Amino acid sequence: MITRFAAAMAALLLAAGCSGDSSSAPPPAPEAPPPTQVEVATDPCTLLTNSDASAHVGAQVNGTPDDLPNVGRGCRWEAPGGAAYLSVILNTPAFPDVTTSSQRTVDVAGKKAAVLADDGTYCLVYVNGGTPWLQFSSQSADTGREVAKTFECERSMQLVSKVITNLKW
Repeated sequence: MITRFAAAMAALLLAAGCSGDSSSAPPPAPEAPPPTQVEVATDPCTLLTNSDASAHVGAQVNGTPDDLPNVGRGCRWEAPGGAAYLSVILNTPAFPDVTTSSQRTVDVAGKKAAVLADDGTYCLVYVNGGTPWLQFSSQSADTGREVAKTFECERSMQLVSKVITNLKW
């Protein structure tokens, strides 16, 4: 009998302890993890005009969205057959360390830009303006004539400057 009474009292005390005091607040909900991707409001296809891109590519082109999941929003202006193009991507992951991979740095529209590739017909430039940061690439059609190693990036810097200005960094 004492054992049953002790068991009943223990169960009653346990139930009372679980019901808690009405003045105690429930534990706070865990905080939501930070977003893994920053939303980019700017449409990259608005950063250059189709006429600017067409003049650079050498054919009539229109900007086509070229978004990359987990990377950012992009736009591509590509000549028929893909021989020449421009690409603007607003990247959202952290800006990469380009100290060992860049060929040189240049000043463009008041920003430091890293030239990662420049082989005469292809140019790849990263510009760190915060988040999002800019990735600009262009390729000119191979005409069969020899061009200077820095030809494509030199002719692209005016467009990179326009993109930076239009971003309003």
